[in-house]
Amino acid sequence: MGNLPVPPPPPQQYPDGARRPLPSAPSSPRRKMLDDLVTHFTVKLDDVKQHRWWTLVTPAFSHVQTYHILGNLFAFSTFSRMLLAYGIGPVRYAVLILGSAVSGNAAFLYQAAQRQQTQQWQRQRRQPQGTRALGLSGVVMGLGAAVSLATPRFKVLLFGVVPVPVWLLMVLYTVYDSARLDDRASTTGHAAHLGGAAFGVLYYVAALRGQAGLPFAWVFRR
Repeated sequence: MGNLPVPPPPPQQYPDGARRPLPSAPSSPRRKMLDDLVTHFTVKLDDVKQHRWWTLVTPAFSHVQTYHILGNLFAFSTFSRMLLAYGIGPVRYAVLILGSAVSGNAAFLYQAAQRQQTQQWQRQRRQPQGTRALGLSGVVMGLGAAVSLATPRFKVLLFGVVPVPVWLLMVLYTVYDSARLDDRASTTGHAAHLGGAAFGVLYYVAALRGQAGLPFAWVFRR
């Protein structure tokens, strides 16, 4: 389960330093579609400069690897069914999903900006767009955080096999993401995970705690 950073497609270099398609070699429809998907469905620092604010949300619905989307969908389905059983309303459910996506992607951008400003390896400014990220994991962490606060002792299946209390599952993921937050060898968006989880905690405290937010959660605490 990861908000996977992926490298940008290699840019074409021209004598004047510009990056543009050669007139004599127009891009194929498939290449254009890929470029559009990378532009609008991954999150990257260049989006801030270009005012593509929708990429704070759209990358949550974009994946590359099969295992990534299957793992995320399994966890998303598990936590969603639990929240719906607790009686979460459609508006609060939507806000939790979208807010976790925005918070997770914003956290990813913040970390990327900090690295760009402070670390020498960013001499790679020949690739100004740097690392990109995509995936539903920030949303999954937000939902999981809300569930773990609502019913901490409720058990879920770790890796689909081992039953563990949901609070312990979230603690393990949070500790793991925190420990690897500055690991540049990792291809996982740990900052995005933590950002999504932070929103889940805050939104639970602000809008989901108590009978109004999750009216049937008490049934599952017994």
